[in-house]
Amino acid sequence: MRALPVALFPLALLLAALFSGCSGEVSVDQEFVNLYVELRIAEMTYGKTSPMTRLVRQDALKAAGYTRESFLAKADEILGDERQWVPFQKAVNARIDSLLAPPAASAAAPGANTGNGPQKVAPKMPKPQPNMPAHKGGVR
Repeated sequence: MRALPVALFPLALLLAALFSGCSGEVSVDQEFVNLYVELRIAEMTYGKTSPMTRLVRQDALKAAGYTRESFLAKADEILGDERQWVPFQKAVNARIDSLLAPPAASAAAPGANTGNGPQKVAPKMPKPQPNMPAHKGGVR
């Protein structure tokens, strides 16, 4: 009877490793996500074939340490593997949401002191008034 639990010990270790070791979730390179989003924003802002897009793309790739070819190779690798694509897409959505989120209420409140020294308050600009004549046609 004692041999049965000893024989099940390796099986128990294997099952424990399978169920507790990893969740199957692939880690995402956040730097690559940020670069991907930055490139897409540049394309949306200036157009895909604009010379300005090309310049922004070159600067972003250079700052992130990628060449055009290495960026495309990594993007193709992620696109080709569903285990990588789904977490990558979730990270891209989270990054876009963070860019679209309104700033925190304490940071947006004019004159809010966060303890970082004097705060600059933007001067209030008068509301532009329509430049309409007093009477129809501008004649009295």
